[in-house]
Amino acid sequence: MGFADDLLEQAKHLLNKDGDALKQASLRRAISTAYYALFHLLIDEAVGKWGVEHQRSTLARTFEHGSMAQICEESVKSFYIAQQPPALAPLKDVAHTFNELQQKRLIADYDNSIVWTKANAETWVEKADTAFKNWRSVRSLPEAQDFLLYLFLPKLMPKPEPKKPKPERDLL
Repeated sequence: MGFADDLLEQAKHLLNKDGDALKQASLRRAISTAYYALFHLLIDEAVGKWGVEHQRSTLARTFEHGSMAQICEESVKSFYIAQQPPALAPLKDVAHTFNELQQKRLIADYDNSIVWTKANAETWVEKADTAFKNWRSVRSLPEAQDFLLYLFLPKLMPKPEPKKPKPERDLL
């Protein structure tokens, strides 16, 4: 298991760590850790094929949360605008979950006015788990590899273009 998998397991552990007397700190850390699990999964996948192994950790540090969120948002939009095939829905779901988890992590880490329930925290940890499964189902597709490239180098991401409808043929 890699670091990202360890983080996901840690998020699950935090949901059960305090028994019935769950502390807000454990619930908040579970949500935050679930986000970081997905964050590191995508980074590990992006740099894991880099040919010079000792440079991978340096490359991993170049990824930015905000840029990754923008690419994920654009990827979700692109899925609908370009009418991507259903086979790419898991990739769209990974991107969408990344953004949702990032937003929840910010709330969990910085907004103490919110009281988290175990059920709510479980929902977000389960979404991260589903995103891991979705990623692993599409990771070898060219579109998934392009997605990783854009996370790494956001300026390379093309703007989505709607598919043009096929012209109707005269039946006469």
